[in-house]
Amino acid sequence: MRRKRVELSAKVLVTFAALLTSIIVFGIFYFLISDGVRVFGRVSPKDFLFSARWYPTYEDAEFGILALLAGTLSVTGLTLVIAIPLGFVCAIFLAEFSGRKSHDAIKYIFELMAGIPSVVLGSFGLKYVSRWLMEHFPLHVWTGLNVMNASLMLSILAMPYFVTLVEDALRAVPRDQKEASLALGANMTGTIFRILLPQARSGILNAIILGTNRVIGETMVVLMVAGGATMVPSTIFDPVRPLTSAIAGEMGEVELGSTHYFALFMIGVVLLAISTVFTLIAMKLKRSKGK
Repeated sequence: MRRKRVELSAKVLVTFAALLTSIIVFGIFYFLISDGVRVFGRVSPKDFLFSARWYPTYEDAEFGILALLAGTLSVTGLTLVIAIPLGFVCAIFLAEFSGRKSHDAIKYIFELMAGIPSVVLGSFGLKYVSRWLMEHFPLHVWTGLNVMNASLMLSILAMPYFVTLVEDALRAVPRDQKEASLALGANMTGTIFRILLPQARSGILNAIILGTNRVIGETMVVLMVAGGATMVPSTIFDPVRPLTSAIAGEMGEVELGSTHYFALFMIGVVLLAISTVFTLIAMKLKRSKGK
């Protein structure tokens, strides 16, 4: 009898926690969207989404986020190009080739990387990486604060997510499948790419989803080293102003209830939509590949 009461109490507690979490999440969505959509009473959706002119403090203010969106996508895309291949290589090495001591040492390094505050990475990029870029790419760089700088710093931030989650996915594949492949004469490289990676694709996709959402939502690094220029980049050495840096840099000084105020909330909605759409696409791909 007592055991049933304990189980009932645990069930009620878990249900309550799940409902409370859902209410909080939907409350955040409602809060963002209800304030964000009010900008369309003063700015047309077409101008807001497809104009590259973001001049919220001008006398004739303009609120086009296309340049901000291009900055976010360019920084995120280059970060993934850098971080995902490196993360895969490191994860495969840790899961299949490293010895005990080397595995522990490399894992310790990635754990330290995961604990680095983003403001510290931003400071490093601001002082050292920007100078390095200007010294080594003088024909292409007119400011060291640009897409490349931000992407390099974000890659350091995202690598621990990719490496840890991909390694966990590879280790979750049953060992007998690997051993069967090797016993049939396949080499280690073929076993990894034909057996382990296909079997671990669900976990790998999850790693990419979580890492990408982490990069898209990062604020301090891009605020410090992306350059802050409201322009559509033509090269990876152009300065940009991603969506998150616009919110962080302007929200503290904006007038409450102004068009600028509502536009910043709508930028938050756009970020939320990007993250949600990417997650839904990845989940669909995962399900379709699992059939």
